[in-house]
Amino acid sequence: MGFIDNALKALRLLGGRRYTNDSLNTAQEAFERTIDIGGLEVYTQDNLIPTSSLPFSGSTSQQSIYQSSGKNIMKYWYRQRLTKSNTSTETWFFMSPIGAANGVTPQLIQDGQQKNFISPKYSVSALANANTEDGTPGYGVKLFKSTSTNSGSFGNSEIVPTNDYQFDYKTGVVQFDQNAPNSNQIIYMTTYQYVGETLGDGLAISNVSIESDVLPTTDGAVDLGSSTKEFQDLFIDGTANIDTLSLTDDFTYGGVTFNEDSSMLSITGSKFQMKATSGTDLFTVLNNSDEISFQVDDKVVVLGARSSTPTAVAGGLFYSGSDQWFLGYENFNSNS
Repeated sequence: MGFIDNALKALRLLGGRRYTNDSLNTAQEAFERTIDIGGLEVYTQDNLIPTSSLPFSGSTSQQSIYQSSGKNIMKYWYRQRLTKSNTSTETWFFMSPIGAANGVTPQLIQDGQQKNFISPKYSVSALANANTEDGTPGYGVKLFKSTSTNSGSFGNSEIVPTNDYQFDYKTGVVQFDQNAPNSNQIIYMTTYQYVGETLGDGLAISNVSIESDVLPTTDGAVDLGSSTKEFQDLFIDGTANIDTLSLTDDFTYGGVTFNEDSSMLSITGSKFQMKATSGTDLFTVLNNSDEISFQVDDKVVVLGARSSTPTAVAGGLFYSGSDQWFLGYENFNSNS
């Protein structure tokens, strides 16, 4: 006769409680989200979980993290030692760090309890029955039972048949239905755990077709991105209506660069124009390394010319050398 009473288990799960073994009654089991699903339990990056060609194997990969596009997706556990219940050897918990050697109470969810393991449903159908240590591995867990603490020495005799136990991929609880370990034996497991983002972390949207306006519920109350998590490029076919524009870097428009500087406005370009409403040039500042000048219509007015010899320009500017410009006067005798 098996150790798991499926009727009791179903009743406890329906009541939002965890089921560990029959020696406890319903009121003694810890509350758990067994039916209701919260935001932290909805995977938003499950599309990045590999369906084949699993990335890790062996002891050197213990607790390695698989990433996609720089994002953590899943964690590999190689023959991780499990922690038993202190009421019987029928129930074991996947904990990190490992719990007390004499076991932990099944009536409480321990702080180190690990959850959200990746089940075979995420693999291609050809790997549905493959475990994490097969020649071509799948997502089925592989369980070992031994008195040895040297998990690297395990062979076929230490492998626990899949018919002997049930593993809850959501809560990380192993329950033996037959051939439970004796008091001197330890359970080890190789598995993958989902560590990617959930709905509780935020909603990731990719290539969504929007057919209507996107509006906040309150005017001026929410941000799009932040100073540490910025969007990259902005493409707008229309008019950008911005109350305040704060530049954190140089800004280029129409061949003219506006240089970010809190102390002054610095503009770089071939020329800078001010135009009347008719569109004709009203005022143009010319960019020339040898002179300072501006243009009104087709007339160029030179304010000062660069020269290796200081030269006075009546009512204008002169260049003194050393990249300095001074105001010049007629009959100039000294710098002023």
